[in-house]
Amino acid sequence: MVERIDADPLTKILKAASDPTRRAILTHLAQEGPARVTEIAARFDISLNAVSKHIMVLESAGLVSRRTQWREHLIEVQMAPLAEIDRWFAALRSIWDQRLEALDALITKDTHMTDLSLTCRRIIKATPEQVYNAWLDPAKMTRFMSPRPDMHVREARADARVGGRFFVMMVADKDLPHEGTYKELIPYSRIVFTWEAPWSAPDTQVELVFNPVPNGTEVVLTQVKFLSEESRDNHTQGWNGILAKLAALFA
Repeated sequence: MVERIDADPLTKILKAASDPTRRAILTHLAQEGPARVTEIAARFDISLNAVSKHIMVLESAGLVSRRTQWREHLIEVQMAPLAEIDRWFAALRSIWDQRLEALDALITKDTHMTDLSLTCRRIIKATPEQVYNAWLDPAKMTRFMSPRPDMHVREARADARVGGRFFVMMVADKDLPHEGTYKELIPYSRIVFTWEAPWSAPDTQVELVFNPVPNGTEVVLTQVKFLSEESRDNHTQGWNGILAKLAALFA
């Protein structure tokens, strides 16, 4: 039986590759090059119709394509979609590596310094409403939620409601996933959220306050709980970089 494949590209790829017959077809095409459906079917103890259905699933996932050579229709493997799997596994490896680093930091210290905090301030030439909305807009988040010039945001999502979640995939020399839960959302004046990264202390929380001032809005960002003074100092530098990029959106 050939199952239905969902619309999400990565889901399509993973489901298509989950069947051993389809994996064998891909391996054969990668090793031997393009082939006719009848040639592929000759390698398997199943009907030509069943092989055709498997090929259709692989086509739907973008893992094979058809091309015409004279009067023959050839099936050839497409490797590009496999990059989706590589990116997904790379993100998982990054998360795991970073969690191991955080665990090592906890083990090598007697206690993590939950009393540490930081506060950053920035005047932004925009109204509190504009700044508040920008912080909750995924399209704008991709433009400012990265602390350094050599970093960028590949993906951002935000379910802007109390209890909703956000996700930011920062990218430098490796993927740096950040996410959290919105704890308070007071329109145009205050946002509070958890800050979850593999190297963050448990229960780390960030508060944003938007104060109207003559030149625009003063953003006051406070974060509490860090694993070390070094982590606190790195986060201070990072948040200042993010606030600078936010300010540049309205310059």
